[in-house]
Amino acid sequence: MIILVACLFIGAMPLVQADTATTPLHAQLNGPMTVTTGENVHYILTMVGGPAEAGNGNYSWKAELKGENTYNSFLLPNSGGPITSGVVSINLTAPEVPQMLTITINCTSANTVETVTTSIEYKLLVVEPVVLSATIRNTGNVSVTDVPLVLQIYQDGGWVQFYNTSMSLEAGGSYAFLYNWTALDLKSGEHKVRMLLDPNNHIVTFEGGSAVYETTIYYKMPGYGGVNSLLWVLVILMGFVTFMIWRRPNPKTKRRR
Repeated sequence: MIILVACLFIGAMPLVQADTATTPLHAQLNGPMTVTTGENVHYILTMVGGPAEAGNGNYSWKAELKGENTYNSFLLPNSGGPITSGVVSINLTAPEVPQMLTITINCTSANTVETVTTSIEYKLLVVEPVVLSATIRNTGNVSVTDVPLVLQIYQDGGWVQFYNTSMSLEAGGSYAFLYNWTALDLKSGEHKVRMLLDPNNHIVTFEGGSAVYETTIYYKMPGYGGVNSLLWVLVILMGFVTFMIWRRPNPKTKRRR
């Protein structure tokens, strides 16, 4: 009797074909984990698995933004689908208030007979930036392209680079530089920051002034002015910086006698 019951129980179990089994749905959000207040940031949502992976269905998703104060903050788009591709671009406009945000995304992979779902959470920190800005003017009569621009901070007895980019200027043109620095690893107190244009003088030289502009910031110093006590950091504008720029002569070019 025991053998008979066991055989009946085994015979009643459903049979699953390995080639028809649906893979699990996996989702991942890629993008910065630290943003500045009011910043526009780009993220990529990737969904893989479920019925849609085999081309027999579609993906869909819906995102929600949670935080202490999300006024004027939003995800665009905040939902989508059904779509055949599992890769989606999402733009975040960060709130104006520093805080911790959580992005929750519910994802679905489905066809006419089956639906598989999953949910992910992505946490990011919104901070008040140190704002560094400058206006660079080309007073020469030639254009310059891809001029290196470097930002450095003085730490432990030396200058340390924390940002670099490049710029191009038409003859007589100007360039408005703006960088929102999160400065997460910066200790509270007074710090020297400087901007260098073409540090190695490979592209341009400067007339009537240095290629370096230096200033001081006061980071996380309560009581240092009304702005600093409210925002944690004192917003520093590097001011209006004018450099006269002209193209360096080609060393291979020889003058005719």
